[in-house]
Amino acid sequence: MISRGPINPCSPPKGQSQKNILLIRWKSIGEVGFTLPALRCLRSSFPDSRITYLTSPEFVPLVQSFSVADEILIVDRNRLKRFFSGGFLELLKLCRAISRIRFDIVVDLQSYGETAWLSWLTRAPQRWGLVHRPSRAWAYTRAIPRDEVVHPVDAHLQVLAQCGVDTGHPENVFALPPEKLLAAENLFLELGLKLNVPTVFIQPFTSSSQKDWPLEKWLPLARRLRSLEIQVLFGGGPADRARLGPAISEKFPVTAGADLLTSCGLAAHCTLVVGPDTGLLHLANAVGCRVLLLKHFTAKECPYGHPDWVITPPRAGVLVAEIELETVLAEILRVVSPKPTESPHGSSLRAGECATSPFLENSPTGGPENRFDVTDSQPRSNS
Repeated sequence: MISRGPINPCSPPKGQSQKNILLIRWKSIGEVGFTLPALRCLRSSFPDSRITYLTSPEFVPLVQSFSVADEILIVDRNRLKRFFSGGFLELLKLCRAISRIRFDIVVDLQSYGETAWLSWLTRAPQRWGLVHRPSRAWAYTRAIPRDEVVHPVDAHLQVLAQCGVDTGHPENVFALPPEKLLAAENLFLELGLKLNVPTVFIQPFTSSSQKDWPLEKWLPLARRLRSLEIQVLFGGGPADRARLGPAISEKFPVTAGADLLTSCGLAAHCTLVVGPDTGLLHLANAVGCRVLLLKHFTAKECPYGHPDWVITPPRAGVLVAEIELETVLAEILRVVSPKPTESPHGSSLRAGECATSPFLENSPTGGPENRFDVTDSQPRSNS
């Protein structure tokens, strides 16, 4: 368990809105990111409450950077699955932590069999669940069926709205910690990239090959961009570095293996972040980056709030891999334009300028006007 230290010593006076609230979401990167608007709505509706977030170890830095939860409970789901090899002890440890807090409200946005049981074991008077299977509804006092048509963010907000929480002004924004911005800027410069020069961040791979656009198309696209004096940066996870060997051999900067928040910081220094439907693109959208997402024709996971920031195959039933290179190139050049155009944040760009994330004025070398306060990335306190 991780307890977060204070950032707000002047909490609102205690009153009827004070609750102990548990929000559950323990995978994956994009889905944890999609809980941010719901998390902010809970904080807005219950400002003096204590909010605990239950998630997997690898997502702790991300949830901390949201600066909304007061405490983070960690569950090792891989160990939990090995019931006779440590899983039972992991379950006992988690149950003790949950029973110690005595939650008033549990919001289960994961809706696995395990999370349904954990929600029930809290004995919280109000247990709200986003259910994918009706057989799990028994665990909740309010079971909201998953709307498979809407964006996952809106599905989360539907749960809160149907349980009486005000979701009229959801905020899908968070600020990167200053140390991650600095680490990203240093890495950006170490790679030989120049600040304030048009740059495209390519996140080429996802966890599912069916969602990928092949490297055999990313590489010629990168060559075309480089020939137009547009910088190109390839990102990815640690396992992607070997797959990006051809990009490395062609002297493209590759940051595969950088931690998630540093990767978001790198994206924030770029004019455009492009790739298939992967968690980094959705987080980049939340920190203010201009995003271009390649997705299936019927997929609902567009960059939240920007359904037009997508490219799809011409019809349903066609894989993302079938999207034409020229289609992607044309859309990139529409955004990364050498002529005066409108930036995604509303200001006019002149030739040679690029639209980077709006919070970079807090970076040591400066940047465009900031929408968010990057210094407010420390834990909350209700003391």
